[in-house]
Amino acid sequence: MIEIGKLSEFNMARSRDISECNDTEIVTVLSENRQCFPNIYFLLTETTKFYTEKFPDLQKYIKREKRLVVFETPSRVTMTHEYTIEGMNNQSQSFHFLFNTRERLSWLKIFLEDKRVSIASRAKVISLLKKKLDFELENLAELLHISKDDIAIRLYEASDGKPCFIEFNHKEYKGQQSLLLSITFFDSIRNKTSQYKKRWWSPLQEKLINYNYSTISGNANAWIYFKSPSNFVLSASHNAIEGQYEASPSNDDEITSLVLTPKGEKLSIDFDISINVPQALKVWYNIMLYLAYAGILWGLVLIVILYGSITDNMIETFNNCSFAIIAALIATRGWLMAEEQVMKKISNYYTFIICILITLIMTLSFMYHAKLENTSKLIQDNRNNELSIPIDSVVNDIHNNINAKVNDTLNNIGNIKFKVCDSLQIKNQNKSKTSESTKKKSGN
Repeated sequence: MIEIGKLSEFNMARSRDISECNDTEIVTVLSENRQCFPNIYFLLTETTKFYTEKFPDLQKYIKREKRLVVFETPSRVTMTHEYTIEGMNNQSQSFHFLFNTRERLSWLKIFLEDKRVSIASRAKVISLLKKKLDFELENLAELLHISKDDIAIRLYEASDGKPCFIEFNHKEYKGQQSLLLSITFFDSIRNKTSQYKKRWWSPLQEKLINYNYSTISGNANAWIYFKSPSNFVLSASHNAIEGQYEASPSNDDEITSLVLTPKGEKLSIDFDISINVPQALKVWYNIMLYLAYAGILWGLVLIVILYGSITDNMIETFNNCSFAIIAALIATRGWLMAEEQVMKKISNYYTFIICILITLIMTLSFMYHAKLENTSKLIQDNRNNELSIPIDSVVNDIHNNINAKVNDTLNNIGNIKFKVCDSLQIKNQNKSKTSESTKKKSGN
């Protein structure tokens, strides 16, 4: 699964339709009288470009810029911008425009040669805006029948973004030909959407982050570095055309660098940053997941299909394998606890699977012991139901059966078919009986 998001826009020049402004009254007046208020219209439709062209005092002295994008986690970033300023000693002490951003930057710090620089307040920016829009501001205030201060505040709120002006005191840096200006702030991924069709087979929530780099100067080369979070790999693609950049050859999966060459025009380059789990770990995480799925399937087969023929060896083998899988999942889940953004879903899967495997082990053990108890009870009941028969009754039954068979034989002697040998034997027996009876009579 791929989670897509973007980082905040920093000094990105874009144009918008006047209807997108949130002040409908000012929009109505400007739509009907656009030619009378060209600067105000410019401010509301192209805010970044307006401040860049109308307050160029600082940006034109920037000779080199660097940007370091360090991912502390796959979703949180520390931004460091560095600008080399040359030939600004003649500038008077005042506030100078540095950049425009549409979202407030978290924990913004600006340093000039290791000294904290003051950032202009909202009231100060509005006062600078009033001076720049002097006559147009008065005319618009008359049309709307409000004060000049009120219309300046409304224009500031209706513009596209919030400009950053910094204070420069040339006396503190007298004699220095080159100054280093640095900006640091925190950023995080926003507008997250998940694409389940990409890498659907893996619940790892790897990141694809869109980031726009708009150079502040049109003449200074710009270096940009991307550093991946710990235990992840990073790659970055861009839409710069040939001649606008110089790629730095590197085999490092943690740092990606690029040099942008504006050549007289400010550049706006879009980067697609991919933050992925290392391939070896990705294979391990997914194999453990599918191995656990196989264990669950095995347990269900034993319960549903093979219950009638299940043996003690089957249950013992399943239990041993399940305990091994559970131990591996617990160990793997311990690795995942260090990173919650990418591993959150697969970590929850591991927990759920462990619970299912433990439930299957308990169910099989209970069912097998219940089956043994039922079998033992059935055998005992059969033994208890056996009849004890006295010996005398058995002898009498045998004797009665023999007499019954003899009587049946005598009664049915006429139906008995004899063989030839049998008939001769009977005749001899009859003769012997006749002779014995004759002797007895003669004797008498």
